[in-house]
Amino acid sequence: MHFSTAVVLSSVFSLSFALPAPQPGSQAAKPGRLNVDYSFAFKTFASGESTGTGAKIQASAPFTIKAYNSESPIHMMDINVSYNKFWVGNATNSTCPENRVEKPPQPCPVGNITALITTSTGGAQMDSGIAGGQAVYVGPRAQLRFNPPRVPIGPDAKKVVFALQPNPIPAPPGIAAFTFSGVGKASGFLACPITPQGPWQVFADLGSIEDSWVPSGDVSDCIGFDALATNYTSALPAAYQYV
Repeated sequence: MHFSTAVVLSSVFSLSFALPAPQPGSQAAKPGRLNVDYSFAFKTFASGESTGTGAKIQASAPFTIKAYNSESPIHMMDINVSYNKFWVGNATNSTCPENRVEKPPQPCPVGNITALITTSTGGAQMDSGIAGGQAVYVGPRAQLRFNPPRVPIGPDAKKVVFALQPNPIPAPPGIAAFTFSGVGKASGFLACPITPQGPWQVFADLGSIEDSWVPSGDVSDCIGFDALATNYTSALPAAYQYV
């Protein structure tokens, strides 16, 4: 489902919104990372409710994300989707078939940009135009994934809340961090390489990831990062269907 860009990210990225003080073990203690609190508790949130840590649970306009770790080779690289997974260093994979189910069919977007939205219930979806939408979730082995169109998320998916935390230090003003909470000792995301030069598959850093879950077979190869969110504005969804 595509949310109208009339719901602007500035309502989420409030420049006057104060960040909470860094908590023990927060990202402030990690070199090259943002000051982001991933410890907000899981529950069902009302639209616009604050988590108490600065993250706002509300529907957002579309946004793109980049990897933030200034002491890593992936710093400020785009995070894109391909084959139902999230990647650093891979191009966006999308399609817009001629036999689209919508009547009349909407125009095909360019489709080379990965954009997401957050929902008022703590979910996240791809900014795609296909009927039924494409939900974002954390898989049973901590992979950050999205579902094919009209396919429900499996029961083994991790139960998490996604949110945008405004103005994470030291990011520029008006930027947010795409965050999650609700399972494990959440502390951002991991980029785990296919080869030493990439690309890197994106995982939720749950604090208990096994070596066998990551492409190289060694979690120590992975790079921790925070996801920096930037407003994406377009009259159309970013893609008709991500694949």
